[in-house]
Amino acid sequence: MDWVIEELSNLTLGDKRLNKRAQSLLSKLSRKATDSIPAACNSAAETKAAYRFFDNELVTPEKIQDTHFKATLDRMKGCSVVLLPQDTTVLNFSKQHARKDVGPTTKDSSKGMHLHCAIAITPEKVYLEAVSIKQWHREELQKLTKKERQKKNYNTPIKEKESYRWLENYKLANEYAASLPATKIVSIADREGDIYDIYSDANKVFSENGAKAFYLIRAKTNRKVCTEEGAMTDKKIKETLKSEVPLGQLVINVSETKKRKARAAHMTIYSKEICIALPDKMKKDKNYKPIKITAILCTENNPPATGEAIEWLLITNLSVLNFEEACEKIQWYACRWQIEIFFKILKSGCTIEKLQLTDKNFSACLNFYIIIAWRILYVVILGRQSPNVSCECVFSK
Repeated sequence: MDWVIEELSNLTLGDKRLNKRAQSLLSKLSRKATDSIPAACNSAAETKAAYRFFDNELVTPEKIQDTHFKATLDRMKGCSVVLLPQDTTVLNFSKQHARKDVGPTTKDSSKGMHLHCAIAITPEKVYLEAVSIKQWHREELQKLTKKERQKKNYNTPIKEKESYRWLENYKLANEYAASLPATKIVSIADREGDIYDIYSDANKVFSENGAKAFYLIRAKTNRKVCTEEGAMTDKKIKETLKSEVPLGQLVINVSETKKRKARAAHMTIYSKEICIALPDKMKKDKNYKPIKITAILCTENNPPATGEAIEWLLITNLSVLNFEEACEKIQWYACRWQIEIFFKILKSGCTIEKLQLTDKNFSACLNFYIIIAWRILYVVILGRQSPNVSCECVFSK
């Protein structure tokens, strides 16, 4: 229970008894994360006390988040580099028909909520815990044609879109960079986070000498390239990179999935600092300046005839001057997979989709399980990084 006391040391629920109950409950739930709340509590009285705890108006998700965000910040201190991968997962509650805190996910008959998180990890994949948690549900699905959807996206401000969560987390990364000036903070996202507003916002922050968090994003769009003065060219990012001399060759071990066999993929690496043009759908103001980025392209040589060739286009504002630095950034992006493992632990290991709680009660309990998922993933990586360390530093006899 020592780690629980340390983790919740900053928790202030407005009542010392509630603080103590929080420590006791988190300890019980963490002993066997797959157990239901009644099974974890092991008695009717303790189960009732647990539900009363989550029902208490003083116990809010915000207070629990605040305490483990502070604990995360403490763990980040002293790290030279901290990566903040972010992603979204869907929690399925289709069988819980009485819930009012859910909505349609991929189709009207599928009910659930969306959970977007950013986690803090080191380049060695040591998990430091979550730094951002956002949950929401849709009232209804958008049943629009592709043309109607494009028109709506064009006319809707970024702050009113679901995609704003990606930009919000980059802004949060800047706040962490301000708090930890000796630590390089890197916000990481997959193709859904390839949003021009992030690059524009970062460009503004760096030009104003504000808090500087870096970004490392896998591109979805092969954007147009322009000159530093803003004049359009007839090339896009990939074509521009492929016209350069490759930095070198890299071998990546590709894991097996349902659609492909495991293999060693031989990759050619390109990198270049370029300027990207404003997207056609965005209106150019008089103060517009082209965004300077560094693009890294990884393309597979001689891919299997039956499989899809691996190709990564990464966009970053980190410096890449040589092959070693390009490989470093590629390895950092590969750490993004840790958030997928985190979601798997949260849903399969902690079985949060089976919780019989709703609204504020569910959100408060979810934050407890996010702490538990951190602890599980931390111990797993600790065992891999230091296999000779006694397990008694984590577990009792």
